[in-house]
Amino acid sequence: MFPIRRLCCQSNRIMAGVMKHVTDYTIHANRGSNHEAAGHSGRQGNHHSESSAVLVLLNYRLPRFTPLLWSQACLRVCADGGANRLYDELPQFFPRDDPSVVRLRHKPDVIKGDLDSIRADVRDYYEKLGTIIIDQSHDQETTDLHKCIRFIKESTPQLDKTLLKVLVVGALGGRFDHEAANINVLWTFANSLRIILFSEESSLTLLPTGYVHEIHVDRSFEGPHCGLVPVGAPSLSTTSTGLYWNLGTCLTEQGRCLTSCFV
Repeated sequence: MFPIRRLCCQSNRIMAGVMKHVTDYTIHANRGSNHEAAGHSGRQGNHHSESSAVLVLLNYRLPRFTPLLWSQACLRVCADGGANRLYDELPQFFPRDDPSVVRLRHKPDVIKGDLDSIRADVRDYYEKLGTIIIDQSHDQETTDLHKCIRFIKESTPQLDKTLLKVLVVGALGGRFDHEAANINVLWTFANSLRIILFSEESSLTLLPTGYVHEIHVDRSFEGPHCGLVPVGAPSLSTTSTGLYWNLGTCLTEQGRCLTSCFV
């Protein structure tokens, strides 16, 4: 059972309808996730499922459920030093397997960024396996995550963007300026892609204004707490149902009322 939270976030726009949010990239046991989550790399490796999810790995500590998200993704992209994290940390999630076997079975499709953080040995390893490496060191005005999201948007015309979810691990925690930049990417691509940022403790996504948001919560993976934070512009009228403490036509904006720690 997945409890439903309904949120209505409105500015001065007419409501555009209902937008559903379901963590279906974590709950489908029949898509190979159980074997991955149990600490066995098995044969899942680089098999691309029929899911509409893309995984992006950033250069910060990978959450323990990274192998599960990997098994659900149809495309895997490392943002520069995220390749170091994949190489060094992913084998730790499979303590009974040979690290070299785990690395071989978890080859990223693309490594993209200004490539100032990826180690030479890691770059050489994945390059020999056939990973596409895209050097954008000429672009110093966007972050590595921005570069990867733009690549996903422009290079996957075969994927239905209305169904696609971009799952970003290593996006929260560490330096605050990096976190702020990652959150800014949510806003930058708000009209074209649905992006979810993950850390070990949190997940974060943007709820576009003008919709009723129906959030289906998987309690085995999410909660019990949640927060609503206005980004970029105030929410003139925010209401909710299904929470322990609900909002009733609440004005939320930076510098005034922020809402957090709901159950």
